[in-house]
Amino acid sequence: MAKWFACVCRESGILKFLNFLYEQVIRRLEKTARYFKNLGTLGFWSQLVCTIVSAGILSFSTVVTGKVTAPFTFYATAAGIAAAFVSVFWSFGYIRLSERLRKTAKDPAKAPPRADVVKSLKNGIVVNILGMGAAVLGMQATVGALVAKALTTSAVPIYQAASPGQSPVLAIDVFLVQASANTILSHFLGIASSLELLRSVSLPPAEPVPAPARA
Repeated sequence: MAKWFACVCRESGILKFLNFLYEQVIRRLEKTARYFKNLGTLGFWSQLVCTIVSAGILSFSTVVTGKVTAPFTFYATAAGIAAAFVSVFWSFGYIRLSERLRKTAKDPAKAPPRADVVKSLKNGIVVNILGMGAAVLGMQATVGALVAKALTTSAVPIYQAASPGQSPVLAIDVFLVQASANTILSHFLGIASSLELLRSVSLPPAEPVPAPARA
């Protein structure tokens, strides 16, 4: 009788321990789902606004001038904007992932593997880094061209017309700097949100796990 009672107590302690672990997993999945939804939504809309503004400025400058005046600047900035649109799509994927996590919270076996989630976050960070690098190159080329124009035109007196080989600094040139800056900001927001999500996924459970009761 004593052995049977000890066995029942041991099994009861193990069941309580497993139930506690199950509740911990459910709670963590629900918290992760809310975090992915909030940061995914914030990253999606903030990147979308910055990217659309950058694409509009770049398109406007091309339409106004009628041609691509600085090919390297144009294509580098365009590459950064294209990567920013990819990052916007990636952030929308985080919102969809949050819905999957929320629906599978009661059944953790059907939840997306943690390795796949980490891999998706790292891929999003790589896209943002590459796009930011392209946008930085475009901005550097634009600023360099502006400095060269300012130096060549500053030597010409105000009352004297510029020579045919000289090109004055135009407002549209400064406008391109804004396009590159918005693209860099978009990628920065994407990197910040992805890093925070990666940190939250990589964190160990905060609450201690109790040991099973012994007979």
